[in-house]
Amino acid sequence: MGLLLAVVACGPPDVPAAQEASTTARGAVVDGAPEPGFPAVAAIVPVSPFCGEPDEAAPVLCTGTLVAPRVVLTAAHCVENADAPQVFSVVFAAETAQASAAQRVPVVEGRLHPAWRPGVSDVGVLILAADAPVAPLAWDAAAFPADAVGRLARVVGFGVDGQGVSGLRRGGLARITSVEAGAFSIDAAPAMSCGGDSGGPVFIEEDGTERLAGVTSFGDLTCTTGTNARVDAHADFIRAVIDDVSRAPPIRPLLDPEVEVCALRCEAHADCPVGMACVARPGGARSCAVAGLEAGRFGPACTRAHGEQPCVKAGSACRLWLPCLEPPEEIVARGCGVAGCGGGGLLPLVLLAWGRIRHPWRPGGARRR
Repeated sequence: MGLLLAVVACGPPDVPAAQEASTTARGAVVDGAPEPGFPAVAAIVPVSPFCGEPDEAAPVLCTGTLVAPRVVLTAAHCVENADAPQVFSVVFAAETAQASAAQRVPVVEGRLHPAWRPGVSDVGVLILAADAPVAPLAWDAAAFPADAVGRLARVVGFGVDGQGVSGLRRGGLARITSVEAGAFSIDAAPAMSCGGDSGGPVFIEEDGTERLAGVTSFGDLTCTTGTNARVDAHADFIRAVIDDVSRAPPIRPLLDPEVEVCALRCEAHADCPVGMACVARPGGARSCAVAGLEAGRFGPACTRAHGEQPCVKAGSACRLWLPCLEPPEEIVARGCGVAGCGGGGLLPLVLLAWGRIRHPWRPGGARRR
């Protein structure tokens, strides 16, 4: 349960005490409308490792914007734990449930702005395993408009709308009410980001063109006000990541269920195939495992769990996930072959991600968007 516990310890971050009574994790655009444009704005979803749990059913955790072929700009609190991005995919489709396999790109790494803390510099990026299937959004680091207060801004995201539906790209207009050195605030006019829109873009029109100006961060419980990180104030960090990934794109092999993964020793997630993570084993050794699960190895083909051995996704196939020290023949010898032995199995990190959607409220009535 190493991965699971790591993320539980670093769940949605607390907001500053002065803001706690009135803030909420940003979710879907309320009082907005379906947004056919902005194909570079994508949904960030957890991927279940279990066969029988389709990717199309994954809940939306956050929203992001493609700013380079492999770099997605989002909120730092969406990627605050180094383990969590290993179970993420970014979906480049107007409706997540209708996305094709080619529109779902696995994530290999998340990075946070070095100055990030709850409510400050809430900017992060996700690095993709392959180039996205759409063109990046053209953006620049032009200074935030001096006359911004009172102007309209467009919010875009995949979070829950006023009817409780998520997974659809929506957008709408809000009004800028104040500007600070690294952030700016908005009121609904009539639209507002809400649960699931965290990390989504905020656009301001300049010379007839909507320009990326902010990243959705947090807001009030009723989704009528919000605060966003300024892109221009954090442009150096964004550029540095883009340059780094451009110089040395992450190269990780695809998952191969025929490989003896217990023998794939690793020091970091980057040492493992796409869709796998570096996890600790008893005794201190580390090996690659299906992201979200404890150390183990692929067993025979399956259609459902066999006892405590879950049936997991292995590329285009489904295979049992077995403990490293337990050969498949021992399972069959105990009578757990075809009929199974009942009971649940390993706890995936992805269950926590589902929990963040189903139970977003934090003590004191505060939550991130």
